Amino acid sequence: MLIRVGLEYGVGGRILAWALDFPGCFAYGEDDAEVMMNFARNLLAYEAWINLHADQPWFNLINLDFRIVEVIKLENSSRIEGSSKPVAFFEDDFRALTQDEVQLALSVYHWQKEELLAGLEFLPEVAYARAKRETGKTIPAMISQMAQDTYAILTALGIPLPAFPSEDDGLAQLDFIAGLVHLALPAWVGVELISEAAGEIWSPRKAVRHLLWRQREGIEQIKALVG
Repeated sequence: MLIRVGLEYGVGGRILAWALDFPGCFAYGEDDAEVMMNFARNLLAYEAWINLHADQPWFNLINLDFRIVEVIKLENSSRIEGSSKPVAFFEDDFRALTQDEVQLALSVYHWQKEELLAGLEFLPEVAYARAKRETGKTIPAMISQMAQDTYAILTALGIPLPAFPSEDDGLAQLDFIAGLVHLALPAWVGVELISEAAGEIWSPRKAVRHLLWRQREGIEQIKALVG
């Protein structure tokens, strides 16, 4: 099975490997060997996670052929100063999304959100104290930031959106954003849209990559606080 990988150098001083055909699956590493080793492990974990949620398997990871098809090195580019967020635009991001890809992405987004909410329900009190101590933010503030970042990804494509809710309620903001995601993604099927926001190039395919990346990053950050 061919596994197409896009490498983005310079993300917080590391390399970020994207699974171009499996949005929501990615890995970090300090060098090429480490990032691909981590990527292989994360891909298998991604398969197990999908199988845990889906009615039937989406794919079968056998006879794997890992192929690095695109490499973006951004250390000396116009990366937003001080930002450690990924910004690369791959050639693959020009491809319009298919109906199946959008439905799968929505499923992954929904399952990620379910995982986050289930984790918050049983989060020990020590995690709240550790969050403030180690990150300088409360967990509700971290959830609110996830929602704001997702909103920014959607607005990067220039689509009209209702105003982001100003009330300081991370979970309500997360529900608001989830509603926008479920409305926006189906409208991207077959659409070849390229836009620019703050010097960064965007397309629906890149936006899907980032939506699932951001939510997974937030989930793993909160998980790490449990210890």
